[in-house]
Amino acid sequence: MFDGSPEHVGAMVPDASAQDGGYIMVFVLESGSPRIVATRFPAKNVTSWKSRSARYGGETLNRVLVTKAHPRYEKIKRLLAHQLSIDDEGNASPGPLTIELIRTKVDSLFDTLTPEAARPLSAGTLSAAH
Repeated sequence: MFDGSPEHVGAMVPDASAQDGGYIMVFVLESGSPRIVATRFPAKNVTSWKSRSARYGGETLNRVLVTKAHPRYEKIKRLLAHQLSIDDEGNASPGPLTIELIRTKVDSLFDTLTPEAARPLSAGTLSAAH
């Protein structure tokens, strides 16, 4: 749905209602490291990260990716964290996390946890376009 500057999240991604569920967000830090968040309030999460980063000297956000809303967003985030913590052979020492790997896993989880009747005709949960 959204892939771009942290400053644009508030204008581009609305808060999710309880019926809509929530979003999976990927914060890409200065170092390139991703951080994964599940929330109904994307703009508040960006603001909170920025204020904590400034207050405690943490890394700033370079880029933010936000999925479309999903009713089971918290479960998707938990499953995503688990899948990213193990490699293909089931070992607990995966390779480096890339945005493309996270996108692939999120798309797969959305497909798995979305009823067939509710699936849109177009594919792709995390948009690659800016």
